[in-house]
Amino acid sequence: MLMLLLAGIPVHVVADRLGHADPSITLRVYAHVIRQRAAGIADVFAAAVDPERDDPEDGPEPSALAPC
Repeated sequence: MLMLLLAGIPVHVVADRLGHADPSITLRVYAHVIRQRAAGIADVFAAAVDPERDDPEDGPEPSALAPC
């Protein structure tokens, strides 16, 4: 199910698929994945607001972000 989270599937959908009664259970189990994902968001945001940034390789690919 980790692959679903990495693919951007919302946590509540993954929780339902796993049979977790509450998405907070899924969040606790996969918190490390969510934290790793969030670490690169600042770089993507910076690149979006500053298009003259020197090195686009500094952050994750924009397509790697989960949809909101």
